[in-house]
Amino acid sequence: MIVNCHRLSALTACLLLAACKPVTETKRAETPPAASAVPAAAPAPVTFAHDPGLDSLGYYFTDAVVQAGNLKLISLNIGQASDFADWESGKRPATYAPIFMAFEDVTSPTAENELGQTYHTVSLRVMPTAYRVDGGEVSFHGVDPQVGEVTFSGAFDLDALKAAKAAGPGEPQAVLKGDLQVGDQHFRNVSFKYFGGE
Repeated sequence: MIVNCHRLSALTACLLLAACKPVTETKRAETPPAASAVPAAAPAPVTFAHDPGLDSLGYYFTDAVVQAGNLKLISLNIGQASDFADWESGKRPATYAPIFMAFEDVTSPTAENELGQTYHTVSLRVMPTAYRVDGGEVSFHGVDPQVGEVTFSGAFDLDALKAAKAAGPGEPQAVLKGDLQVGDQHFRNVSFKYFGGE
């Protein structure tokens, strides 16, 4: 009888230890995330900045296909210094910004413009939530419900931009290069060619 009690006591002790072990392991698994959890970083401040001395006015096109779903990038458009100044002072029309990206829906019907070029009839513009345009950096951030997040980070080749502007109308020249994100699609080393307009 005494032997059985000892065995029972030993068995009970083993069971208690075994029962405690998973709890200890669970606590170990749960503790690090709680201990290492840090508050989420605050979002980057919304900033709009440009160099008023940089003449970057123009349309910028890429030969690469940049597309997310049905929406294809048509151009990166940059306005004149006064457009930047107006935007930064709070004058922000819904359909125009000093820098924006234009997309077209490739599944929409097509039409022909006055130059005989075919285009898709459904298009949209992604307006900036932040940008920097100067001699050292061209960055853009915007969000659109149809496209998602659109970001660009790159820089002008200032000599090429100056040469393209001096050359006037003619063959567009690559003047801007960087990385582009459209929705969940990432495009590396995208080159944009300058086109001054008609």
